[in-house]
Amino acid sequence: YEKCVVLEPLNAEVLVKQAGVAMDAVNHEKAVKLFEKALSIDPDAVDALLHRANLRMLQQNLPKAEEDLKRCVELRPDHVLAHLRLAAVLSSKNDQAGAKKHLEKAEAINPNSSEVQSYRGELLFTENDFDGAKGHFEKAMKLEPKNPTPYVNAALAELNTPPQAGEQMLMAQKAIDLLEKALEVDPQFNAAYVQLGQLKLGMSKDLSAAEEVVGLYETGLENCRTKEEMKELCSMRTLTQAQVDAARALNMETFNMS
Repeated sequence: YEKCVVLEPLNAEVLVKQAGVAMDAVNHEKAVKLFEKALSIDPDAVDALLHRANLRMLQQNLPKAEEDLKRCVELRPDHVLAHLRLAAVLSSKNDQAGAKKHLEKAEAINPNSSEVQSYRGELLFTENDFDGAKGHFEKAMKLEPKNPTPYVNAALAELNTPPQAGEQMLMAQKAIDLLEKALEVDPQFNAAYVQLGQLKLGMSKDLSAAEEVVGLYETGLENCRTKEEMKELCSMRTLTQAQVDAARALNMETFNMS
């Protein structure tokens, strides 16, 4: 993209793509400058506003993110993702009425959007309606089978559902299956490694099972997208390996995190 910028220095679209690369590299300062340059060329560049809003959300600058997203939906009232992002920002401000309004607008535009179903599920999850949340996550999976996020969200909803007598292990296994499916569709999805590792470690009763978790984290480390993801998994792997080593040193035959 840098070569494209040299050839087309006034191309806002190319600048936005270059900013996206900077975001992926966690170079937020460079990304901000590129978004500002793109918007100085085209103040109505919806992609620049949307992606800058995503960056501002990552930086926890929600008021500025809200400004960008409101401008997005003003320019493109049919932009499903902008409505959903704005709903998320409003929800974080406890403006549930505003969040639901934009969610309904997004759903009216595209009722078969996986993103819409996922967000509906997330909203129900925050209201502790885990069964309702699972229903929407399952719809999202069917609409977009290669998107790992609904699988992880469905697993979390499964784990948070109060179990019936004798069903706890079955529910835990269902969550494991969903997390493994998330990694099948996207081997680089860090959240799935984190949740799957914690769940399997909590269920480990012997050292071999705990060592499998160490192996899982090592696989995750080979597939990290960012330094932050690598730090998180490295810390979890180191801690798990230390627990296994300590158990071996104490001649323990079982491994129980509790």
